[in-house]
Amino acid sequence: MIARSAVLLLLASLLPACQPPEDAIRKAVADELNRQTGTAWISPTPVIGPYTPAVRAGRLLFVSGQIALDPETGALRNEDIETETRQVLDNIGRILRASGYDSSEVVSTVVYLTDIGNYAKMNLVYGGYFLEGRYPARTAVQVAALPKGANVEIAVVAYKQ
Repeated sequence: MIARSAVLLLLASLLPACQPPEDAIRKAVADELNRQTGTAWISPTPVIGPYTPAVRAGRLLFVSGQIALDPETGALRNEDIETETRQVLDNIGRILRASGYDSSEVVSTVVYLTDIGNYAKMNLVYGGYFLEGRYPARTAVQVAALPKGANVEIAVVAYKQ
């Protein structure tokens, strides 16, 4: 299964004079793995850490936890919990749309808060991103810290019928 990917890498290393850029090699390997497994690793490349923003497995889309990084500037938008939650959910929305999904197909979420006292304010913003009466299953927990000093991180799973 992985043999074809290994051949691509081997060929690329044997042809240094006309070797494609490293990104092209990674894309070729990823495309081959996607073809073989029926799984899609969704771009764009995350800005912090070695993870994939979303992975599609069959009809399920697993969106990695998102924090409130502004996609234009890369800056953390954490003026207040409402602004931060809104940016997190906007980021998730972008990933869902890029993957052919929307918020009505989100079936499960996990919300990480550095202060559970922000739950009510986060919840007011969160509720506006889903159809009333069709909210996803949710877990919300307080954690000691989040990447880049974020106060909220949300991960989702979506299902396309």
